[in-house]
Amino acid sequence: MPDRASRLIVPVVVLTGVAVTATGTYLQQLPDPPAVAAERERHVPATTATLAPTAESLGLVSVSYQLNRLDTHASNQIAVWIEDESGAYVRTLFATSFTAEGGYDRRPESLPLWRETAGWESASDEERESASRPAQDSGRHTLYWDGTDSNGTPVKPGRYTYRVEGNVYWEARVLFTGTIEVGTEPSSSQATVEFLPAEAGDEPEMVADVGASFAPGEPLDPDDVTTYTRGS
Repeated sequence: MPDRASRLIVPVVVLTGVAVTATGTYLQQLPDPPAVAAERERHVPATTATLAPTAESLGLVSVSYQLNRLDTHASNQIAVWIEDESGAYVRTLFATSFTAEGGYDRRPESLPLWRETAGWESASDEERESASRPAQDSGRHTLYWDGTDSNGTPVKPGRYTYRVEGNVYWEARVLFTGTIEVGTEPSSSQATVEFLPAEAGDEPEMVADVGASFAPGEPLDPDDVTTYTRGS
């Protein structure tokens, strides 16, 4: 992966704020503007962790999107997850901590499709902690999936669906859906967008330009695994 001035790459398991060696999901946030990055460096502790995969997966899938934070309440919630070709849930790559940690009890309109698909109300503590992250800043974001399911088991070759659900304002949502071939050859795709309900398309754009690519046999370089933690 090319050098970045600042990056956020998160191992799948974080227990009580401490990064733990694991396989699965990695989050990369592209650089902030220099002034913002300098301010964050003064307040954000950084730790590193080395990956030690427990099983060999098919390769690395990256899911990228543009996020535009909205200056409003009941917004800026997002979840990104993987399903198999039949629609069965595989793994959550990212979910904003408000919803992932139970905010849906207070605001049931928040990310209902992801919660239902993932059976999130019954998710284990480990899965919650691995996926739950603070709301992201505006910018281009990339999530990395190493082709393992929520139990850490490598998936079989085939076509997989990636979805990005965004809660734009109260019940107004945006849903991006795309498919990616995972096997022995590189592949890439762009997701299509749906507004739920249709009138949600009149709301400000929160998520845009969602796509994915697959690199067969490519692991994530352990030297690039750096976790930045900050409050939600």
